[in-house]
Amino acid sequence: MHKKGSVLTFSKFHRLLAATWLAVCLALIATLALVAPKSQINSSVLALLPEQAMGQLPTAIYDTFIERLDRQLVWMVSPGEGNGLEPVEWWTRQLAQLSGIATVKGQMTDAQQQSWGAFFFTHRNAMIDEETRKRLAQGGNVQANWIAGQLYSAFAGVSGQEIRHDPLLLVRGSQLALSQQASRLTLDNGWLMSRDDQGNRWYMIHGEQVSSAYDMTRAHQLVSQLSLLQQQLENRWPGAKLLSRGTLFYSDHASQQAKHDISTLGLATVLGVLLLVGLVFRSMLPLLLCALSVGIGALAGTALSLFIFGELHIMTLVMSLSIVGISADYTLYFLTERLVHGAHTSPMGSLRKVLPAMLTALATTVLAWLVMLLAPFPGLRQLAVFAASGLAAACLTVICWYPLLVRRLPVRPIPALGLILGWISAWRHRKTVYLGLPLTIALFALSGLTQLHIDDDVARLQSLPGDVQRQENAITRLTGQGLDQKWFVVTGDSAEQTLQRLEHFSPALARARSEGLLGSYRLLPLSSLQRQQQDLALLQQATPAVVSRLQQLGLGPVEPSLSPMPVTPGDWQQSVVSEGWRLLWLSLPNGQSAVLVPVDGVNDTAALNLLAQRFPGVSWVDRKADFDLLFAHYRTMLSWLLLGSLALIAISYSVRQGWRQGLLSVIPSVLSVGTGLAVLAWSGQPLNLFAMLALVLVLGIGVNYTLFFGNPQGTPTTSMLAITLAVITTLLTLGMLVFSQTQAIQSFGIVLCSGIITAFILSPLAAARLQRPRK
Repeated sequence: MHKKGSVLTFSKFHRLLAATWLAVCLALIATLALVAPKSQINSSVLALLPEQAMGQLPTAIYDTFIERLDRQLVWMVSPGEGNGLEPVEWWTRQLAQLSGIATVKGQMTDAQQQSWGAFFFTHRNAMIDEETRKRLAQGGNVQANWIAGQLYSAFAGVSGQEIRHDPLLLVRGSQLALSQQASRLTLDNGWLMSRDDQGNRWYMIHGEQVSSAYDMTRAHQLVSQLSLLQQQLENRWPGAKLLSRGTLFYSDHASQQAKHDISTLGLATVLGVLLLVGLVFRSMLPLLLCALSVGIGALAGTALSLFIFGELHIMTLVMSLSIVGISADYTLYFLTERLVHGAHTSPMGSLRKVLPAMLTALATTVLAWLVMLLAPFPGLRQLAVFAASGLAAACLTVICWYPLLVRRLPVRPIPALGLILGWISAWRHRKTVYLGLPLTIALFALSGLTQLHIDDDVARLQSLPGDVQRQENAITRLTGQGLDQKWFVVTGDSAEQTLQRLEHFSPALARARSEGLLGSYRLLPLSSLQRQQQDLALLQQATPAVVSRLQQLGLGPVEPSLSPMPVTPGDWQQSVVSEGWRLLWLSLPNGQSAVLVPVDGVNDTAALNLLAQRFPGVSWVDRKADFDLLFAHYRTMLSWLLLGSLALIAISYSVRQGWRQGLLSVIPSVLSVGTGLAVLAWSGQPLNLFAMLALVLVLGIGVNYTLFFGNPQGTPTTSMLAITLAVITTLLTLGMLVFSQTQAIQSFGIVLCSGIITAFILSPLAAARLQRPRK
């Protein structure tokens, strides 16, 4: 009676547990329904990168600059021989009609050119360039000699009207300084133009997107429209050529690549898992139960990730394919036990039999995924939350519901029993297996480790499209302006303070260039009000000598205007002269301002970082170098964490099974890690942070096989069948990652697959004794 009452009490408790889990699932559905309309799918590669890789810059300034730069688009059009400017003008008109592009800048009209000249003339005393400033500081005679050189030069073309209105040639000096910063670009009929090595003309057109470059739907729509227009351009004018540059094209390539992985690899994964379950169990019920646990896991992962982060990254969705197979493992463990022993064991008895191993396996796997929270990558943190919550939900679905749902599951003989018995017998009797196989795998791992090299290059996050890179490099050669994303950023509490700090910092930049630390840099052609007053004082001191020299040259009486002509950042931004420079200046509503100083030809990023630290308000931003250092730091941290985990696993096994069997049980974990690294090396891939994250998962997932094989309540044949099904489903998902077109995901899949296969092959080492199976 007592036993019957205990069973009845446990049954009521389990029904209560099932009802509670149903309520939790309904709450997850409600949560998803509330947060999904407000959420988005993020395809930005930047979202995968560490948030603190921005130096000492305020977040608002950094984010605004990055958003601006990401929206920029540049085209270079070569009209071809005999076509004139018609292809260039047609392309500009077509761009202006696209709803996805906010502004298009091409030809500077006559009115704009007049406005440009008028602004410089009106503010000539306030917009003095650095070279003119140096000449004035040396006295009026130096400036007078330069003016004389311009007058008598056959190429300068100084007119009498220019010398009468601007006898000090201040506007000409400013124009010459700007043309030197414009690199290879010249003005041709109002168009910015450059010539390639073959002498072909290329005209620049600039545009800005309406939406973010990382809005997948709108970005792909815009790229498709641009591609269609390019075909029309080349068909109408066969000799015309077009080059494009912008974050838009990289982002669209990444999102389409991820969509391909999700649709193709995801479909293959689901079909493979369903086919395997159908072949083994030959019943629709296991298929439905697998789909239910995987679906509940996906629901929990999606709902919690959107609730916490407000978005899902596209790479999270791609890599979550690996969770499909792992979340199905818990269903397979339970169903395998019922398939073999269901005739003489109740569903609750089967659950009690596998529950300790199942919970231990869940804990190790979830901990392995949660280790990713230590990495400073928002995308990987999303994946960690998605995986941990999804796997826990799938396991709880099995525990709470499946003893009530498997009453009609058919009991069948163990599939492939002969192969399973032969494999277990080989591990028990053949030295070539229980000694030779681990030794062979160990030698393979050691040979691969000798070939392993480390590379923390952030560029391995994504395989870049060759055609887009080719066009970007061509535009860089034509314009002399690259996209290295290496800048000095000068900030201040006000616009005036920012400009003063920039002026204080500019001599150090000139010294750095002369010392070979960098090749070139671009300074904003705008002076602080304090500098404008100092320049006016220099003009007043130098003007008498300049006027005297001009009179000696027979130019008659000249009267330069020495009145103040102040220019504020607001005036400058609203004028046509700021075209092409506005991206470098930023003012926030609270008055805080910042200016970018792009640099090229950097030879020593560490020295430039030290240089910036010597000046208040100056930061050095080399995004790639900062990311590479962070990759190296966290790779090293995960390496020590992995070693510590292996030590804890060995101690745990030794305490539970004795030191001898404990050391045998840890061999699969050690060799699975070593084999993962070896296969990575032999495949030509380097060791980086993502490979280390994969190794953490290899350890967390692979240890499950030894746990189930070492379960004292199980039998070797049942355990072998269960982990065989588990490893096949896992490989059907993780194996798909190997075929991903994204390099980081591909190397992630290589390490996972090779490590998990090794853990599976060596899992019989965890059995303290290999019993003969019951028939």
